[in-house]
Amino acid sequence: MTGQLRNKWIGAALLGFLIFPAVGLMAADGGTNSQSAQPAVSVTADKLEYNGKTQVATATGNVVIVRDKATMTGNKAVYNLKSAEADMEGNVVVEQPDMHLDANKVHSTNRNYIIATGSVHGINGDKKVNGDQVEYYLDQDYSIVTGNGYLEAQGSQLWADHIDAWFKQIKAVGTGNVHIESPADHLTAYAGKAVYTQTPNVSDGVIHLTGDVYATQNGNSLTGNDVQIRLADNSVQSMNRSTVVIVPGSE
Repeated sequence: MTGQLRNKWIGAALLGFLIFPAVGLMAADGGTNSQSAQPAVSVTADKLEYNGKTQVATATGNVVIVRDKATMTGNKAVYNLKSAEADMEGNVVVEQPDMHLDANKVHSTNRNYIIATGSVHGINGDKKVNGDQVEYYLDQDYSIVTGNGYLEAQGSQLWADHIDAWFKQIKAVGTGNVHIESPADHLTAYAGKAVYTQTPNVSDGVIHLTGDVYATQNGNSLTGNDVQIRLADNSVQSMNRSTVVIVPGSE
């Protein structure tokens, strides 16, 4: 009974700490009722406790949780079976093939909402996300980065005070001190706000910049307050009074 309960706690905690969409494979077993169908789970800590009255399980000191190819480490882990809330805090690190996450603390609710706080750094394949705080909604495939936000995908980089990202829709919105670098397009841009949209599996990315826009590409530059850049053909459209500087011979 204790082993089954521990498996239930650790499995749910792992599911709660999925911060990237591609890590969803760890959650695949969450919808099945068969315990035998789930990968083996182990937890190691200096101290393990379970309160049957409150239904709260706690692991303290050098916590190591392993499930299949995923490993989580931290100073303390707490899981409430009643509320389905999970916490891991203190030098939290999550590792699995092609994915890495580190933060000061990770909290999850109902196996759907996750929030990582404190110097969050995440890598998933060729994608990276950094920030003071990163939130993720599994059902919507939607992420919110707050404070010193950084997002990298397909070689392009976005910095902003606040970033909203919808992964299924391939849409990202950066607000406050926006800085974009796209080496493949020889593009550098600054603005108060940036909205990037793209049709899945189609190279038709569009960047809409507003607020004190300054963009350079291939030596040419543009300043304005409302600018749209289409990456498919490197075309630029200004929606109001702007200034463009074209260097002869540039493409």
